[in-house]
Amino acid sequence: MAALAALSALLSGGTAAAGTASAGSTLGAIGSVVSGVGTVAAGVAEKRAADFEAAQMEQKAKEEVAASQRDAIAKRREGSILNSRAQAIAAASGGGAGTDAPTIVKLMGQTAGEADYNAQTAMYGGYSRSAGLRDSAKARKASGNASLLGSVIGGFGQTASGLYKSGVFG
Repeated sequence: MAALAALSALLSGGTAAAGTASAGSTLGAIGSVVSGVGTVAAGVAEKRAADFEAAQMEQKAKEEVAASQRDAIAKRREGSILNSRAQAIAAASGGGAGTDAPTIVKLMGQTAGEADYNAQTAMYGGYSRSAGLRDSAKARKASGNASLLGSVIGGFGQTASGLYKSGVFG
């Protein structure tokens, strides 16, 4: 520090004491600028992290819908298999398995209705989870934007305050 003060005094033509004050002001100003830039950089990093996390949530939302669609298909397939089995058992029993057997037709209709209900429930669950993830993604993006804005304002405030204190403005 003494070497910097002496060098400053030599260049300015003043005394070493005057050079020390000037060097201190300069270093204070530089420190303020660096601190402000660091604050802004932290906000930028937070926004990027928030955007990345939001993108992951949106991808998960799409996967939830796709999984529920596959689950719904499986529920309908299960209903079809149950109806096919019921029809086969009814036919094998000799009691009739077509429109001439109202009981089996009624049971098969109930099974198909239950399978459809289960499929729709699976789809609703997927859409509901997807909506929750999309809402969380929006909130995370908003949080990242707020962090960035706060860091920019804070960084400029730190820089201006530090420059004022170091005497750059007067």
